[in-house]
Amino acid sequence: MSQTHAVVIGGSMAGLCTARVLSDHFDTVTVIDRDSYPEGALERAGVPQSRHVHALLVRGRQELNRFFPGFDTLMLERGAHDIDFGNDFATLRPWGWERRHPTGMMTLFASRNLIESTVRELFRKLPNVKLREQTSITGLSMTANGRKRIDQVYIAPHQDGAPTTIQAELVVDASGRASKAPDWLQELGLTPPQETIVNSYSGYSSRSFQAPPADQLPAEWWWKGIWLEPEIPGGMLAGVLFPVEQGRWIVTLGGVAKNYPPRDEADFMDALSQLRSPILAEAIRLAEPISPVYCNRAMANRFRRYEKWNERVDGFLAVGDSTCAFNPIYGQGMTTGTLSAGALQKCLRKYGPTHPELARYFFQAQAEVQSDPWGLATGADFSYPSTEGERPLESRIFAPYMRALFTTAIEDMELHHQIDEVLQMLKPPSRFFSPAVMGRVARGTLRRWLHRKTEQHVTPAMPPTPTPVG
Repeated sequence: MSQTHAVVIGGSMAGLCTARVLSDHFDTVTVIDRDSYPEGALERAGVPQSRHVHALLVRGRQELNRFFPGFDTLMLERGAHDIDFGNDFATLRPWGWERRHPTGMMTLFASRNLIESTVRELFRKLPNVKLREQTSITGLSMTANGRKRIDQVYIAPHQDGAPTTIQAELVVDASGRASKAPDWLQELGLTPPQETIVNSYSGYSSRSFQAPPADQLPAEWWWKGIWLEPEIPGGMLAGVLFPVEQGRWIVTLGGVAKNYPPRDEADFMDALSQLRSPILAEAIRLAEPISPVYCNRAMANRFRRYEKWNERVDGFLAVGDSTCAFNPIYGQGMTTGTLSAGALQKCLRKYGPTHPELARYFFQAQAEVQSDPWGLATGADFSYPSTEGERPLESRIFAPYMRALFTTAIEDMELHHQIDEVLQMLKPPSRFFSPAVMGRVARGTLRRWLHRKTEQHVTPAMPPTPTPVG
């Protein structure tokens, strides 16, 4: 009996999760990446965004533990922080400081390098997988005996110039938002899928710091992390501080509508004092900078609509950011990548790897997974008038309701909890439109209208010191 082989292009989080799923259905799975993988939690060129803040949402944490048992244990042993965001972050929203509230939803805070290296270590333990490093894919090969099928990938020629191919029964593109697959498909005479782009012209600047020992922090600093949102249109710069392993903090400044945060180290430090609260600047005065400032400007939302693709070609799939990439400011990317792999797992179990309609069924299932985070990310980006892209009619219709929803949740902690579950991708956004939630929003809006105040709300500069919560 012939051996079956699947190739995954790109060792991203989505790529490794996808390869894990494929390992249950193919004799051999090879992950090909142009990078070389470092030993341990170190940077690699193919993931420049790793230097910025990352948080693994609760749903993504659940999926990674399902794909790679032992993930949680290793992460916590290596210094990842187990944090209840609602209870342990000093969070400044546009309307003021958020009330401290335990949610019971624990988020892993760690560097992207630690998350990825831990997944990669567990992946390597699978008996039928290979990681092929420092190998660049240059194109795809297609047969057309009756039905079109991708059957090989081309890799960069050896020094003698000889072309090299790798045969596969299935090729999966997991190379991320910069995927070349649309170009490769076009070279084969296929029309690539259409794209939808929504661009709010956002940008990141980040710097790492060695945090001071806990006993050197002021006693009233109860928080483990900081989240400062701008009060638009008064300001367009946000700032966050995330704790990561080895007693470090990563501080990221984010700007929208081309209000990009500074690249220069001195300007970066100065910008910290321009945020709505001095808390972040004061924290950094006690810390030691241990990295330069790193920037990222490639943050547009991009949806390659494979689920609407009219071409019929077997043996090819695309997953994760290769199909749908979000503005990373909303922290959905890693989790959605795991959900894409989960959608593939369900399709393979239901239809098998050789089903003639596997690609069509999978692309539809993946789009259903991606549509909710896409709506959340683009809906938030469309709140800025300068955002470019086709604005869906429903976003204009529902925008006033969504504002009322989040405003009501300032005081309604039960509603706040339901929003948290959606943002952690544990529940779908359709929950916002259930009769129970809409009723709470209506009652809260009516109460505000009946007790509306004319005085202007002033946000205190520092978060209030709350009574300790469980």
